[in-house]
Amino acid sequence: MSGPALVIELAEPVSRVMMQRLHDLLVRCSARFEEKRVGEYDLDIHAESLGISDTGGVDGRRPVLVSVMGPGIGDESIFEVEHADEIDHEPFTGFTPTHAVDVVAFCNLPVDHVATALLTAAVMDVVGGVVNVELGRVVKVVPPEKRLTRAGVRRSDDVS
Repeated sequence: MSGPALVIELAEPVSRVMMQRLHDLLVRCSARFEEKRVGEYDLDIHAESLGISDTGGVDGRRPVLVSVMGPGIGDESIFEVEHADEIDHEPFTGFTPTHAVDVVAFCNLPVDHVATALLTAAVMDVVGGVVNVELGRVVKVVPPEKRLTRAGVRRSDDVS
């Protein structure tokens, strides 16, 4: 099951110095660390290393992928596809993204949501950028008797 995914949008490429700092951060926070290629890290993050003390009774080692991408690094085609149908970011962020860092959890428990958010914040401390969060559609089912009519009256209160 796939879990939360956050994208850090960047205005410029990640420098070699920042790449080394990112690498060092991820090694420090990880129970397992594998660098699949420069900028792509498959790891089990220690929830405790991010300040999470309540893991909900599950193992504190959470599987995560961190991937730097854009022209000259990572899978450029994925970066292009992810950004092809998006709105213009510049009015909101002050820049058009040229690169990104994806932080993707492989599990979908509450601890994974917290770990993904905290790890993303830690990565942002290293590389900068702005987080792009896409929330899934939230559906709230309201029983018919609690639904409001156009006049703002509950259907159960409607006497007509």
